[in-house]
Amino acid sequence: MKRIISILFLLLGALALYGQSARELIREDPNKAGGVYYMYPFHEHHVTPPPRGYKPVYLSHYGRHGARYLLNDTQYERSMNVLRDAHEAGVLTDVGERIWQEASAYFEETCKYRSGDLTPLGWDQHYRIAQEIYNDNRALFRRHPSVEAGATQIPRCIVSMTAFLQGLAAKDRKLEVYANASKADLDEICPHSSDNPRRENVQMEGGRYARINPWGGKLGEFIDARVDYRAIAARIFTDPDFAKPYRGVRAFVTDFYDLVFNMQCTPTDRSLMWFFTPEECYSLWEVNNYIHYMESAPPATTRDLPALWNLVADADSALASGKPAVRLRFGHDTVFLGLMSMVGADGFDIVPTSADGISDTWLNFRAPMAATLYFLFCVNKQGRVLVKMVVNGDEAALPLTPVTGPWYDWEDLKALINTRFPQ
Repeated sequence: MKRIISILFLLLGALALYGQSARELIREDPNKAGGVYYMYPFHEHHVTPPPRGYKPVYLSHYGRHGARYLLNDTQYERSMNVLRDAHEAGVLTDVGERIWQEASAYFEETCKYRSGDLTPLGWDQHYRIAQEIYNDNRALFRRHPSVEAGATQIPRCIVSMTAFLQGLAAKDRKLEVYANASKADLDEICPHSSDNPRRENVQMEGGRYARINPWGGKLGEFIDARVDYRAIAARIFTDPDFAKPYRGVRAFVTDFYDLVFNMQCTPTDRSLMWFFTPEECYSLWEVNNYIHYMESAPPATTRDLPALWNLVADADSALASGKPAVRLRFGHDTVFLGLMSMVGADGFDIVPTSADGISDTWLNFRAPMAATLYFLFCVNKQGRVLVKMVVNGDEAALPLTPVTGPWYDWEDLKALINTRFPQ
């Protein structure tokens, strides 16, 4: 009965936090339809201090890199080349011609030669987030904790880490900081990376990590029930099948979706958001959300479990030392969403009865550009350790009975993790 009440509490909490539905949230803010392209939601938030008799001793953080351009030149070329060829062939509609003019100008002005890089907005995000975390946890930082930071070897992650540390330094230049970007840390920052020397052999299928669909069925069926890609293409090309010889109509619309929704991450006043209808925004997001669920959430995958196991081991080691410390990690959205799911933050561990129910509680725009989560640990004189989890500034609900407010017993959280994911 307590477990049922706890689940109901999580669901009600999710509704209160995110609104009545993902559809309504996206209608209110279409940028959320970009999923992991959504920008970090800076906002006023509540900070619950440690209970009486407890003092903060350790902060364990995981942050996604900040806002970036599209991952590689190919992502731009796959949509831009089709639009260019259609423009030269004279088969763009009036709307399509407007899109081509806007998109080509945007690419030349803003994105050329920058694919995969952190944008100036991404730098600002992590600088500000560092200062927010410092302000929200002054009781810990007043104790002059040692700060250890690590990033994957991807430049946007290293630059994000640099911006974050600059933000901390602006608050307290006396902080003792060590930072690196080593393959040795990939097991805790991005376990599935092909550069991780400790990565276990995984079965590959179709060029991607093998995944388990908990409900059967195929991605194509899920997509076809939601998005009419040909109807979308027909508003751009006089012949909606024009994109077929390239990679197909569906692939073109998906690539164009990436281009449009990534624009919010870049320093531009241009926008193509006007093209998609509210229903198309939601449907395209729902497909994108499904794909991210399959890449990040148990039971579909557990490829990034080492990140969780390392987080637990690091915490126990830091707590045993008795010295105040901060551990910062800068990685990627897939691992961030995996951690959310594995610990069940805000109902992210609820497995729906079908794929149609994923978007009821599992929302990939909870991993926006510069997504940030951390665990704050505090201890009393008797050695009892309490922990709270903070996600993008908000204190998270975990599938456990709290000691008080957002604070949970560390032993309870470890027991939950060990039961779900024994090593």
